[in-house]
Amino acid sequence: MPSGLHAHLPGHHHTGRSAGIVTALDATVETPHPAATAEELAARINSTDFSGCSATIIGYGGMGRQYLKGLQSLGVGDVHVCSRSQAPLDHLAEMVNVTATAGGYPALTEAPSSNDLGIVATPIADLVPAAKHLASIGFRKILIEKPVSLWSVEIDELNTCLAAHGINAFCAYNRLAYPSLIEARARAAQDGRITSCVYSFTEILTDDLEHSHPTDVLARWGVANSLHPIGMAHSVAGLPMTWSGHRSGALAWHPAGSVFVGSGVTEDDIPFSYQADWGSKGRWSVEINTVKASYRLCPLEKLFTKDSSLFDWEEIPIAVHDSQVKAGFAEQLAAMLDPDIAAMVPLMDLTQTARLTAFGEDILGYLAP
Repeated sequence: MPSGLHAHLPGHHHTGRSAGIVTALDATVETPHPAATAEELAARINSTDFSGCSATIIGYGGMGRQYLKGLQSLGVGDVHVCSRSQAPLDHLAEMVNVTATAGGYPALTEAPSSNDLGIVATPIADLVPAAKHLASIGFRKILIEKPVSLWSVEIDELNTCLAAHGINAFCAYNRLAYPSLIEARARAAQDGRITSCVYSFTEILTDDLEHSHPTDVLARWGVANSLHPIGMAHSVAGLPMTWSGHRSGALAWHPAGSVFVGSGVTEDDIPFSYQADWGSKGRWSVEINTVKASYRLCPLEKLFTKDSSLFDWEEIPIAVHDSQVKAGFAEQLAAMLDPDIAAMVPLMDLTQTARLTAFGEDILGYLAP
């Protein structure tokens, strides 16, 4: 059934920053500008010594393995991995500076070092309780795998709980740390300012999707997955302030809708529009416009530009820290470990994550009676 949406969120914007033990190897590398280029970000990461840093990964499935790979790429000196079962951990015994614990997050009872980064990479249902457990044993810096929770209310509650204990917590939207997005932000800043932003969160629906995730996750797939491109767009243009939208259609596993269109204005006074048609053949994309040029991320790992409506899109070469690591992982980890790098990478704290999730809930129809 078609549905029209009109919404407004109060203007509240909060950013957080985490500290870590780092040493700059190259004293000639200057403190980066918030709109630093991808090349400057890669240079900063490459010039930073992370050997004095430590991290604990909760969960060692596919995402946990990516975090370990990212930490090793940075040269983090002490990594601890915690998994429910022992079997996946056996091969870690051969790795230098890596220790492991079986039994799941309840098995962790020792207080961490003061600068230990806690990384929660469990299934969605365990993200919040695992984060609370890390907080209870002394972690003061926590990176929680997206979406933190399928419900904005639960993210708000977790945020209140962690903030009361002085804990810095962020959502691990690794795509916010894509070098392509870093470069797009820098170029838009050089152009003057963003004049508008448009994005698509059309999902690529594979044959096994319906059978590879729990029913409750599928029913809120927009929060579980589509917030990736939505978050990228709004990390650059600002979080939504006012908007109106329309949704229609349905899928057997996603009754809230399958077609979503709308527009609004962000807290930075930038007009935006969105579109998604889960029954068609599009894909995720983000387009950022300035008075001088347009920038397109499609696929999101790549950046294209044109400075004339008569020209074709041209790809912009993007510098990366390590092409062998999944895009955004090393960058977001570096931001969690070093405050200077954090100034270059737009990670979302839980206040921002809850606001973004509430926006997603609204435009996707999850709040409808």
